[in-house]
Amino acid sequence: MPISKPHSSLGADNKGGCSNLAIYLEKENEELDKLTKKSNSISETSNIEFRKQGFFSHLETNISTIEVISAIDSNKRKLGANDAKYFAPTISFSKNELNQIAFLVTGKKEVSSVWDMNLKEVDEYNRIIREYGRKVMDNYAQNFNRQDKGINSGNDLVYFGKIEHFRKFKGTDKDVVEGKKISGTYKKGLQSHIHIIVSRKDKSQRLKLSPTCNEINTKRVIGDNAYQVGFDRVKWINMNEQMFDLHFNYKRKELEKFNNQNVLKNGNPQEKFDLNKRIENLNATQPNEKQTSKRKTSLKI
Repeated sequence: MPISKPHSSLGADNKGGCSNLAIYLEKENEELDKLTKKSNSISETSNIEFRKQGFFSHLETNISTIEVISAIDSNKRKLGANDAKYFAPTISFSKNELNQIAFLVTGKKEVSSVWDMNLKEVDEYNRIIREYGRKVMDNYAQNFNRQDKGINSGNDLVYFGKIEHFRKFKGTDKDVVEGKKISGTYKKGLQSHIHIIVSRKDKSQRLKLSPTCNEINTKRVIGDNAYQVGFDRVKWINMNEQMFDLHFNYKRKELEKFNNQNVLKNGNPQEKFDLNKRIENLNATQPNEKQTSKRKTSLKI
């Protein structure tokens, strides 16, 4: 499922400015610049240059890093020195989800890399991922339950997204620890994901919006002023999952659903057993997928 920790800051100190993070997110364009210097023809250079990407906002594309830094760092009215100034969720996709997105663009059931797409396909691939990212931020805004204060969509936030298509192995990855892969080398297959930088304050700079608060949906009263706080992270993930299925016409299998994955990870033995039986019953009504699905639903209790 498309999933992210909404409170992530990608290791940066989000109590200060976002310049280090925004510049870090230029890393993929920098790698493409290196390839450009090695290219042997004008057409090859153009192919590489076309694949470079700027940031996007709720309404605009190709926004520069400088513009991102300026917008986020200036949107912090009445935030203290120790307050988080921004958050940086990453929207990641499963292999099956990425294959579905690529299929919509190319008509091919499996695409091993964005390099296998022509420029028209790459452009469309980026466009539909970008539009999905904007829908995710609509869900983000709505999840604060501050509609009475004017927070209705991603357009009421100050945020910027950056699509990346590659990932590298880290020293903590299992394959690196076991000596199967080398840290710093590229992972195979489609690896597309979206990095988001979103301001703690809304666009009007009147409201603080934090996805890290422990409350899910709480009303507070100070004097005559009543206001809503909270952010339901599980609800946000489920909303994003449902939006993905609708946006990309994706037929999600039961074991791909976040709620079921959560049971597998955190449920007690009875909950896991009940889930297993329910999925087996569903598979019995789907004979075309019965054998493959049955292998995937074998749970360890």
